[in-house]
Order: sequence, then structure tokens, then C-alpha cells
Amino acid sequence: MPSPDDLPGAPDPTLRSAPTTALDARSNGHGTLEPPSEFRRRPPGPSTKPALIVLGLTLMLFLLGVGLEVLSGSQSRPTTSPKSVVTARGAVLHAVPARPLVGAIISSGQPPDDLLDAMAVPRGSAPVPSSALTQGVETYDRSLRFEVPATQQDVITFFRAQLPSEHWRRLSQGAAAKVPGGYLILEQHPASDGLEWDLGVTVSPTFFGALSTGSSAPASGTTSFTLRLYAVSDQD
Repeated sequence: MPSPDDLPGAPDPTLRSAPTTALDARSNGHGTLEPPSEFRRRPPGPSTKPALIVLGLTLMLFLLGVGLEVLSGSQSRPTTSPKSVVTARGAVLHAVPARPLVGAIISSGQPPDDLLDAMAVPRGSAPVPSSALTQGVETYDRSLRFEVPATQQDVITFFRAQLPSEHWRRLSQGAAAKVPGGYLILEQHPASDGLEWDLGVTVSPTFFGALSTGSSAPASGTTSFTLRLYAVSDQD
């Protein structure tokens, strides 16, 4: 007699231990599937690129503004006048900067600072009030007269030695045609404005004051000299 297990339609005894309902590893028990954790992604957030671009532009504009401020400040800052100059060998008289004394003939930045710094006069020189003149020739042409307690020869010797030491180039020298007994020295110097500047120094004869009553000391002498600066524009 056949065993019940041999009857048609009987279940396979090897499958008895298997569950009748199998859940897929990706199922949640309700038929929906969830992706594995390695494929899960966080929803995209706002990008940081626009913020970085704005930050970079802001920094660039800030640095540009600082650079322009430094540049404009350096251009508008007045140049300091030299407090002393080196007296040239053989100048006889002690040299001092001329720039602080020639303010009466400085106008609208002319003459340039570097040219004024290349000028020196004997110590004790004083500009004569109301002696500044505008000649009205070419680009610039002005003059100023000084007085100094020294002899004419010492003043002539001073400028003949001092001007070349300040890199002035001698053009001519000799008797001044318009000043009886005067002596004219003509020099030339380039400047930062691209022009060649001429300096004429006319030294007048020494004036000796009268002796005081009862004095046997020699009279002190005062010599006047005129500085004339002019620049000729290049027409070529």
C-alpha cells in the first residue's frame, strides 16, 4: 500500500521547513521596496559658489580702494624741503637750501621741486621784499633779488663753485650788460617736468655802509644778487 507521502499532490517533505511566504530583503513587509543604504543620497542644499564669488569681488574692490587711496595720498603729500646742502669745495661761503627762500616765485607747482632742491644760496641771504618779478617770457620766467653780507667777489666765487656741484651745466659767464659793474652766471639743469631750466645769477657790486662816528673798523659790505629762473618749451 502506497505511503501517504507517495500520493499525487502531496507536498514535498523537503520543503516543509521553508516558510510559505518569503520576504524580499528589500521589502518592508508591505510590498514597497527601499533602496540599499549605499544608494541613499541627502537632498541637495543651496550651493556655496555664489557666496564665494560675492566674497571674492568684495575683497578685490576693497584692495583696489586701498591701493587708490595710498596712491592719491602719496601724490598729494607735499615734498619735504631739504634742511641742508653740502657746501662745494672752493665755494668760500657756506651754502644753504634756496627753496625755503624763493616762495615768492613759486606758482602752481612751478618750478618743480627737484629743480628747487638743486638750488643753494650763501648763508645769510635774505630775499628783498617786493622784488619778485614776472618777465612773461615762454613757459616760466620769474626773478627774485637777495641781499647777503659778503663781497661781490665772494658771492661770484660761491655760485661758480656751488652750481656745478648741484649738477648745473655752465652756459656762459661774464659781465652783466644791464647791470653796471655786475657779473652774470648762466647755468642749465633738467627737471622732472621734462623741460630744461635756465638759471641766471646776476651779482651786483658790493655796497659798503658808512663808518659809524668815531669808528676805525672797516665798513661791512652787502652784496645783492638776483636769481632768474626760466624754462623754454620744446617746440620741435
